[in-house]
Amino acid sequence: MLKTIIYFIGVYDTLDLFTEELKKAFENMGYGSFVYDAGVQQQSKQTLLELLSSRAEVQSGETESQPDLSDSFAVVTFNNLGYNLDLPDGRNLWETYGIPYLNILMDHPFHYEKPLRNAPETSIVLCTDRNHVKYIRRFLKNIRQTDFLPHAGVELWCKHKPLQERGIDVLYAGALPIYTVAKMIPDFTSIPEVDGEALAQNVLDELVHHPEKTTEVAIEEYLRSIRNDISEQRIQQIIVKMRFLDSYATSFFREQAVRLLVESGIRVTAYGTGWDQCEWSDNPYLDYRGKVLAPQILPLMNDSKIVLNTMTWFKAGAHDRIFNGMLARSAVVTDDSTYLRREFTDGKELVMFSLKELGTLPERVFELFGHMESTQEMADCGYQAAKANHMWKSRAEYLVECYL
Repeated sequence: MLKTIIYFIGVYDTLDLFTEELKKAFENMGYGSFVYDAGVQQQSKQTLLELLSSRAEVQSGETESQPDLSDSFAVVTFNNLGYNLDLPDGRNLWETYGIPYLNILMDHPFHYEKPLRNAPETSIVLCTDRNHVKYIRRFLKNIRQTDFLPHAGVELWCKHKPLQERGIDVLYAGALPIYTVAKMIPDFTSIPEVDGEALAQNVLDELVHHPEKTTEVAIEEYLRSIRNDISEQRIQQIIVKMRFLDSYATSFFREQAVRLLVESGIRVTAYGTGWDQCEWSDNPYLDYRGKVLAPQILPLMNDSKIVLNTMTWFKAGAHDRIFNGMLARSAVVTDDSTYLRREFTDGKELVMFSLKELGTLPERVFELFGHMESTQEMADCGYQAAKANHMWKSRAEYLVECYL
């Protein structure tokens, strides 16, 4: 009998969407499901404890040793959800029963310092960028196993309208993080080794002028240029403190991309917080429509000629916006990464641009609108590529092959 997979829902709508897709994929392969709903936490926990203890009792009758339920259960979750569930005596649930805890991180691991430091011993951490894997292997030695698992997309099962018949010219679905990360900015006096403000300004300048760099590399380079006596552990602590710079760099290029288009006379429909706070928000070519839940973005993509993406500073990964857009049979335009360059060909399945050459973006978009027949061919080709290799079904198959 195949394992029962434990999922967590009820915390973030985006993660619920991904979880539902994985659940369907695993169930189609014959796996059982247990859904822990944070909205009814006490009830979910009680039911889960009863399920595990009943299985443990069966096993205890067969053997004298501590019950190991690794052949019966596994957790597949996102962003550390449920990592600290414990038994009434305080022991970690997953460690006690030896249950594999597959933790898929949608963001950089430096955003999850505490839960990753306190992760169950049975954790397998899956990162959506290869640089994140390197970071964990270098700085989080308590994580015994980590691997690369790219983002994936969700298809809305409906008839795809030809691009010419769609109502949205260019869609940008995502917030400007600069307006929401103020709480992440540290007290710079907590970094006595260097001038905190100089560190922040220098690193941000470096990321803007060399956008192929990761935030952690830029921070470490600056620290080592000022001091050569800072320990590995302290460098990592400072990277965590200064992680807001990652969001600032993301926000800078995200805003510039949309601004360049609207100031060139290309209509962009934007969803997500912050777009109404820019100094150019009154531009008539910006159609700002507020914030919507993740599942509501999919039908919008299905009515978009072009889906624009800029990465959350992933230099060796992707973003679900890319695959969702491809699965909506839209023409996807995105900044590149080493991963995307390996997977796709610029102009064949999607359009890729370098952040260093952001100024060419309006020209690339005008070209797409000016040759709609070939743009439709690209969208169709992108759809086939995403459907074959970049849905959650593909990621579930990889997890079964390697970890389940």
